[in-house]
Amino acid sequence: MSLDDDYDDEVTAFYRKYLGKVQGYLINMGTDHGLAEEIADDAFLGARRYWAHVRSLDRPEAYIFKIAKNERGKRQRRFDSHAADLRPEPPEPRQHDAGDLAEGVADRTVVREALQRLPPRLREVIALRDVEDLALDTTAEIMGISAGAVKRYAFEGRQRLRVLLPEFGGAGEEGIER
Repeated sequence: MSLDDDYDDEVTAFYRKYLGKVQGYLINMGTDHGLAEEIADDAFLGARRYWAHVRSLDRPEAYIFKIAKNERGKRQRRFDSHAADLRPEPPEPRQHDAGDLAEGVADRTVVREALQRLPPRLREVIALRDVEDLALDTTAEIMGISAGAVKRYAFEGRQRLRVLLPEFGGAGEEGIER
């Protein structure tokens, strides 16, 4: 087996392990599903190109998330300008009845809408730490900030989500706290 074949096997396993997390992160940051899929795939292709370096990193997943974050920043502006032409009015927030709560069903749409109302830094920390379940150090590396700043943003983001999601009756404290 050649070195390229070994790398391909490693990249494939890495891709399978982290693709869903990278796409979920992008979607939770407000990226369209199709665009998130495209960006995630391109991020892994970029990592494959430099796999000899990426595999030697302490946290190669942080490298992938950084690529995806940077690509999202570039592409989202273009995507938003095209989407604004197609749909100039944002959709109205959905109303939810108490029947869903009585059944104990957490509506992902409501949580995603609440995430979108957070400032970008808070949203990014919540998406990485709580939704994608990444480690504190990995989140700090992806965002290019200190671990203390990640903790502060996470605390503030969780506090704001508790205010934005009162209909979950405090479930946010149990479901989000670390």
